[in-house]
Amino acid sequence: MPVEEVPSYPDAVFVQNIFNAAGSAVLVPNKVPIGEILAKFKNPDRLVSSLKGQGIDQVELEFSHRVDNRVMKELLKQIDSSFETVNPEVSQEVGRTMSDIFSKLTIDQKFNFPKGEVDRLGGMLSQEIRKTSQILYSLTSPEQTDSYTQTHSLNVSLLAGFLAKRLCEIKKCEQPLVDKAVKAGLLFDLGKSAMPREILEKSEPLTPEEREIIKQHPLHSERIARQSGVDDQDILLGIRHHHERWDGSGYPDGLKGKDIPMIARILAVADTFDAMTSNRGYKDAVSAKAAFNFVMSANETHFDPDVCKVLLSGMGIYPPGSVVELSDGTVGTVAASTEGNLLQPKILVREKDGSVRIIELHKETHRKLFIKRALDV
Repeated sequence: MPVEEVPSYPDAVFVQNIFNAAGSAVLVPNKVPIGEILAKFKNPDRLVSSLKGQGIDQVELEFSHRVDNRVMKELLKQIDSSFETVNPEVSQEVGRTMSDIFSKLTIDQKFNFPKGEVDRLGGMLSQEIRKTSQILYSLTSPEQTDSYTQTHSLNVSLLAGFLAKRLCEIKKCEQPLVDKAVKAGLLFDLGKSAMPREILEKSEPLTPEEREIIKQHPLHSERIARQSGVDDQDILLGIRHHHERWDGSGYPDGLKGKDIPMIARILAVADTFDAMTSNRGYKDAVSAKAAFNFVMSANETHFDPDVCKVLLSGMGIYPPGSVVELSDGTVGTVAASTEGNLLQPKILVREKDGSVRIIELHKETHRKLFIKRALDV
């Protein structure tokens, strides 16, 4: 944010140390509340002028008010009895099974995974997805497992099933779409088991030649699914075409618009959203808000507009986890979207005494409050 606004956020901290022009001394330390720094400068204008004197016009601030997901879930349950997340034990069982399958395929590409087991686990996930309205709280972080690929497939499966559910609610389509989207999400990346590990685990961006190799993974995923007995064409085509793009710029077949199978269109959004919000060796995760903005900005170029709309309806303009500033200057974290209301989510605020409260913007008691801006975009 502009340095002129820094004094307005005494509870925030600088993300990085700011050095003097010679680079020999720390002018402003990081991780120290701005309120304490202001007290040393005695005059807010002196801090601002010191920063601008170093040629600094903008700085990155961090707000230390985030709350553990477990605490957030408990608070949400207190104010919304319908709040449900996917059973973590189900997610863990699915994750373990898919990790085992991926490991065996990495050793032997002729390995046939137990199709019946995948059907069973996919069915369990589908049942859980049908109960939840806040899918982001059900996603797993790579730090909680031993494999990014395993975590990514599980998360994409959950996101794809959630988007398919919302699509069916809006478009009145057939419910089997949810089950098929979930299973396709579990299987769509198995083809990466055929990729060289040095490419998959590379910490730098891929070379053009390496990207061409990676572009083969949807075809390998389709092959593996077929040889293991998957015969549902919706699932197989969803796996094959999940990297096709709405404007025809994708691969492997350059399909365009509605020629791309519906499950593939759903997977494309789910795959991109989870990849952007996950840490990788060559990039840091972005916020849910930033990933959401990217997907919505690529509406009608990369992604199906209808799928983008259901992402919007399911998460709201400010997805859970977004850091926002309210009209009265309060800074908080979006805890949950409000069904049918894109602009007035539930905001969690940490008080100075360490306690937390949730502001429900749609309630009459908060009718004068509104979101002034998002702070993590």
